[in-house]
Amino acid sequence: MQEDDGSIGISYRITFDGGAEQLFTVRLNPDTLDILTQPSGPPPEWSALGFHRCPNCTLDSSKVPNCPCAVNMVELMDFLKDMLSHEEAEVKVETLNRDFTRRVSMQQVASSLMGIIMVTSGCPVLDKLRPMVETHLPFASWEETAYRYVSMYLFAQYFRRKNGIEPDWDLKGLSELFDDIETVNHAFYRRLDHVRTKDASVNAVTILSSMGAMTKMVIDDGGLSHWEDIFMEYYG
Repeated sequence: MQEDDGSIGISYRITFDGGAEQLFTVRLNPDTLDILTQPSGPPPEWSALGFHRCPNCTLDSSKVPNCPCAVNMVELMDFLKDMLSHEEAEVKVETLNRDFTRRVSMQQVASSLMGIIMVTSGCPVLDKLRPMVETHLPFASWEETAYRYVSMYLFAQYFRRKNGIEPDWDLKGLSELFDDIETVNHAFYRRLDHVRTKDASVNAVTILSSMGAMTKMVIDDGGLSHWEDIFMEYYG
């Protein structure tokens, strides 16, 4: 949805069976998709860059003292810390072009919101997934997510070639990117495990990891034949 200040908003309205509601709105720069939502109060200790720092993090701690993903996750973590993974709620998601409504588990809600926040916060690894936020698809299946991962990466290769950079049409770089993302997710799991009370938040990270791992497996094992058949009109 379009905000009054010109930013793009993605909102999640969570309604529990007892009638209680919780609203999360992530505001994004419409040109860069940088997150604009500002955390309130000083960042907690668990958000420090050195706290379970990702082994492949390239941020300079003298300039960036806190993990940007963690800082932007504080409000969501405060909400999720007492949530069980299997607890369900009715969720309405409003994006710029369409709305979605579905009854889902809290781990699915958490995973979907984390996916937005983590790739728009300024993480040097996860930033490469940022283009997917523009066509955010909440509660997607792994097949839908795999299709979007590969499509985004091939789109990037087109722009690489257009700018005089050798493209990677064989998806080798995407497989390597998934390895880097898995490293980030493992470290972030340990970070969140330190502050969570119930399991919705850490299981959400597991869901995010599994989406990438399954896509990597399909690519590495040459398992894209399903889509190859669908695209036969282009080459058959």
